[in-house]
Amino acid sequence: MAKATVAAAASLLTPDDHVLILIDHQSQMAFPVRSIDVALLRTNTGLVSKAAAGFAVPTLLTSVAMASFSGPLFPEITEVFADAQVTDRTTMNAQEDANVIARINAAG
Repeated sequence: MAKATVAAAASLLTPDDHVLILIDHQSQMAFPVRSIDVALLRTNTGLVSKAAAGFAVPTLLTSVAMASFSGPLFPEITEVFADAQVTDRTTMNAQEDANVIARINAAG
């Protein structure tokens, strides 16, 4: 197995070479979270959203079963990305959803 080593990155991340994906930040999905207080999770998500918007980082939003089960995205996200398209899925795993993958590939 390969071992991690300390090395400087070839370059820093820029909005031109990465995409932020906020996956399923919904109340029903946060309900079972026990590793962080849900209020703090929401605050942190809002801060990440504001930083991404402020630095013009391309950001994709996904949800799962928004209308039937999980509810809307956290308002801390939708207030920042009010006009963003949300890719709603009926499958559990974003990485297995053709629409999510298509949006990632379209982002470049």
